[in-house]
Amino acid sequence: MLITEKGGRIEMEQEAFHFQVNLGGMIDILSNHLYSSPDVFMRELLQNAVDAIAAKRLKQPEDRSANEITLTLSEENGEPLLCFADTGTGLTEAEIHRFLAVIGQSSKHDLTSGKVQEDYIGRFGIGLLSCFLVSDEICVQTCSVQSPEISLEWRGKPDGTYTITPCAKLPRTGTQIILRPKEGAAEYFTPERLTELVQYYGLPLPEPIYLVQGEQRTHLNPPFPAGETQYEQVMELGETLFQTGFLGYIPLNSPSGLFSGVAYIMSSETAPTAKHTHRIYLKNMLLTEDGTRLLPKWAFFLRCFINTNGLQPTASREDFYENEILMQAREELSDCITEYLRQLAAKQDPLLQRIVRIHRLAVQSVAIEDDSLYRAFFPYLTFETAFGTMTGSTLLQAGQSGQPIYYTEYIDEYRQVAAISQARNVLLVNAGYTYVGQLLRRMELIQPTIKVLQMKTERIDAMLENPEPKDPASALRLLAECNELLSGYDCTAAMKRFAPEDLPVLYTVNEEALLLRDIRHSMEQTTDLFRGMLDAFASEYHEEAAAKLYLNYDNPLIQRLMQVTDEEKLRCCIDILYIQALLTGGYPMRNNEMQILNHELLRLVNWSLDD
Repeated sequence: MLITEKGGRIEMEQEAFHFQVNLGGMIDILSNHLYSSPDVFMRELLQNAVDAIAAKRLKQPEDRSANEITLTLSEENGEPLLCFADTGTGLTEAEIHRFLAVIGQSSKHDLTSGKVQEDYIGRFGIGLLSCFLVSDEICVQTCSVQSPEISLEWRGKPDGTYTITPCAKLPRTGTQIILRPKEGAAEYFTPERLTELVQYYGLPLPEPIYLVQGEQRTHLNPPFPAGETQYEQVMELGETLFQTGFLGYIPLNSPSGLFSGVAYIMSSETAPTAKHTHRIYLKNMLLTEDGTRLLPKWAFFLRCFINTNGLQPTASREDFYENEILMQAREELSDCITEYLRQLAAKQDPLLQRIVRIHRLAVQSVAIEDDSLYRAFFPYLTFETAFGTMTGSTLLQAGQSGQPIYYTEYIDEYRQVAAISQARNVLLVNAGYTYVGQLLRRMELIQPTIKVLQMKTERIDAMLENPEPKDPASALRLLAECNELLSGYDCTAAMKRFAPEDLPVLYTVNEEALLLRDIRHSMEQTTDLFRGMLDAFASEYHEEAAAKLYLNYDNPLIQRLMQVTDEEKLRCCIDILYIQALLTGGYPMRNNEMQILNHELLRLVNWSLDD
C-alpha cells in the first residue's frame, strides 16, 4: 500500500499482488485428494493428445492426413524412457508460456469467450501436472502448425521452474512428452502396464494408438471385435470388457443425443447392494466405472458400456456433476431400458422369462413403478403360497374364477396360518418379502374384478371351526383359566378346531394390538419421563386392540390340559403356550414375558425331576 500526501490530505493507493502457487503442494493435492491413483497420468496424456488432434482439424480443415498417437518405450542409461507423441496442433512459444506455465489455464478454452469447445475432452488446465505423479521431470517437445519450421522444448520440474529451448526439428507437427520414472514408479513404464492403461482409458478413442518398442509396433486400440453379425460383435465386446458372459444386451440411445452405448444383462443373480463396474466414457475417454450417479437404482442387474458427449465431469474427471443434464440422462437411460423390456414382452421373447427368473428382485422393483412393465412381468413372477410356489399367471387364473387371494405382510404370520389356509382351501400368499405385497395389490391393473385381501384377524377367526367338546365343563374351565391369566397380556382366549393338529395354539393380533405391544415394549426400555408419554399413547389404542390366543381342541396337549386339576401346573403350561405362540409368530417379546418363560420352564423341569 502506497501512502501519499496531497493538499494536506493523506491518500492511500492500493497495490495489486499476485497469488503464489506452491507447485509441490499442488502435486500433493493431485496425488492425495484429486486423483484416485497415478494411473490417471495416462488418461491425461491421451486426453491432451486427442484434443490436440481435434484442434488441428479445426485449424486446418483441409488437412486430410492420417493422425495417430504413439507410445515409444526405450531405455536410456539402463532406465526406461517413455516418449508419448501425437500428430496434433502443437504449441507456439507464446502458447507454451500461456498453457504449460500457468496452472489452470487450458488450451481448450476459446480465448475470447472462455468457453470450452465441444470437440475437446479436457477443460481444467491441470492435466499435464499429473505426469509429476510418475516422473520428476516433464519434457515437452512441440512443433506448431502455425510455425512448422520451428521445434521447441519445454522442461518443467516439481519446484515450479521451467526452461524453453529450441530442439531438433520434429518429423511432423504435434507434441511429444518424454518421461523418466521417478523412484517407485517404474511399474508404469513397462509395455504390459502401458497397454493395460491405454486400453482401460482409451479403448473407444477414434485415433489409432500404437506402442513402439524397437521395430515392433502394436496397435493398442484396434477396431471392436468383428463377429459375423452385429449382435455377435457387441456381445464379444462385452465379454472382452467385463470378462464374463451375458444373457444379451439392451441398446442405449439417447433421444436428445446425450449418450449412446449398450447395457449388458448379467447371466447370474446379483444382490441389489452389489457393486458392479461399468465403462462410462466422456467423449470416448473413460471417466468412471461407477454407475451410481448415472444409472437408475434398480438397474443393478446390468453392466453398461456408455459414451456421453454432453455431461459435465468433476475436476478430477472421475465422475459427473449432479445437475439437470445428469438428471435428464438418468431418466433417458431408464426409459431406454424399460422400453426394451416392453418390446420383449410384446414379442413374448423367451429372453424375458430368463431375465425374470434370474433377476427377480430387479424386475419386481421396476414393475411396481411402471404399469406396462407390470403387465408384462407379473405373469412370469413366482410367489410362495399355501399350496406351493405359483406363478403370477396361476394367481390371475385363480382370481378369474372368483376365488379371493389373501396375503400376509409378515413371514412369521404366514407360517402360522399357511397350514390352516391350505386345510380350508384358502389361497394365501406370503407377502413378507420385498415388493410382493405391492405387486399383489396391483393385480387389478390386469384383472379389474380380482379380489386381493390382506389376511386380517377376523378372516382367520372365520376359517377356524367351533368344536363340540365331549366334556364342555372341562373346556369351559380351561378357557376361563386362560382368560384370567391372559388378561394381564391384553389378550383373550378362544377354543377352536384347526389344522394341523400338532399346532396347540395360534396367536392373532390386529394392527392396534401390535402397536400397543410395541409401545409397552418401549416403555420397559425407556426413562420415567418418556414412559409417561408412551403410556398416554398406549391408552389411545387400548380399546381398539384385539389379541387372541386360539386353543386347538384337536391337539393332544390341549386335551390333556382340559383334564389337569392342579391349578398351579395349569397356569404354568398356559404361560408357556402363550409365549411359545408369540415366538412362533415372530412378535417382539416384552421383558416380563421372557422372565415368565424362563421361570415357568424351570418350574416344569423341577416338577419333572420330582416325579
